[in-house]
Amino acid sequence: MKDSKTLIVSEKLPSPKGPYSYGVKAGGWVFTAGMMGVDIAGNLVGKMPGRPDVEMQTQQTLQNLTIVLEELGVSREKIAKVNGYTTDFRYFDQYNATYRKFFKPPYPARATHGKGLTIKDAIIEVDAIATVSGIPREIRSPKLAEWDIPCAQGGTQVGNVIFSSGHLPCDMKGELIKRGDIRAHAEQVLDNIGVTLEAAGYDFSDVIKINTTVPDWYEFLRYNEIRRKYFQEPFEASATIQGNIEIEGALCEAEVVAVRGQTKRTIESEIAGLGHFSLKRRADTLYPPLPPTRGPYSNGVQVDDLVYLVGQTGYEPPGRLVGPSDIRAQTQKTMENHQICMDVLGGKMDDVVKTIVSITDYRLIPAFYEEYAKFFSPPYPAMTLVVAGVAEERMVLEVEVIAVLGASKNSVVFTGKPL
Repeated sequence: MKDSKTLIVSEKLPSPKGPYSYGVKAGGWVFTAGMMGVDIAGNLVGKMPGRPDVEMQTQQTLQNLTIVLEELGVSREKIAKVNGYTTDFRYFDQYNATYRKFFKPPYPARATHGKGLTIKDAIIEVDAIATVSGIPREIRSPKLAEWDIPCAQGGTQVGNVIFSSGHLPCDMKGELIKRGDIRAHAEQVLDNIGVTLEAAGYDFSDVIKINTTVPDWYEFLRYNEIRRKYFQEPFEASATIQGNIEIEGALCEAEVVAVRGQTKRTIESEIAGLGHFSLKRRADTLYPPLPPTRGPYSNGVQVDDLVYLVGQTGYEPPGRLVGPSDIRAQTQKTMENHQICMDVLGGKMDDVVKTIVSITDYRLIPAFYEEYAKFFSPPYPAMTLVVAGVAEERMVLEVEVIAVLGASKNSVVFTGKPL
């Protein structure tokens, strides 16, 4: 049977400026691209160098996000998780004030990251995951701090899927602990995630993906040492990106996706990764020819039809970075690694519904787009693209993937009007 997707083209948004769509509906979910405050003509609103109108940009961003959801048949009340990206946390209060006008309690799970954006003078970018049916349930616990921001305290739950909010190294009073101590910060963040999971009757073995933001890489190995105490093989998928954190002095922030289902498979590598101690291969794990992971995490996890893949980079077995500082070579190898994962799961690259891309220099974007587009058939997955530091010198990008097996045949894709 020939693969097919239903395409919706709307006059309410401008045409995307790259090989991506604004939203994809598949497997009972809607995954949106990272939306920014551009008008129908594709121009950034509130563009005032040095004094941007954050309220105007946030309002336009959330209006655009709402258009995507509505065109795919979903209301804002069905949003389970929001990720925000800002170039400057000085505008955080203004962002939250406008955000409250669009979302009412109980709020979605949320994390806000300090990253560079791809449009000059843009301050805010927002993406979302929404459920097609039902309303997300907020996860709360008296063991977690109460924050005066529009965000689910611990996270949200939709059926058998949990999306945590971004958790910080803060105690029950919301106070930063042990300034300068990465081990203590990592433990507090993971303890707070553990409280969220426990409140829903889950634990760390149910986590399929963890995303971490660190302001600096110098403590990264110590952070991975702490993670090894919380996660056991088969490990979750992971992505760690450099960026600012909303609380000054915080050395890490993390969020997770946890899922229980009928089937679960983990993607490892033929070569054991750092922190992997199992000598015996497991029946629930696949071992394709991928580079070994560089920490206590796996290349991907599938639960039923939902797939979360690691933040891949341009490495090849047995662990060599291809094309140092070469965006084309690294994009090609990064996407080939993802293709290996999809192949071994019996899926296709056109089952990918969302990618999250971190690139070190916005000037590399045109060449990245050209190489990236070769791995998909139009219409493309949704994409969030930010400018951020990645783990090693001369590494220029990292790409995360969310897929729904079968999406190549039964998804609905939304995009803006053609140029």
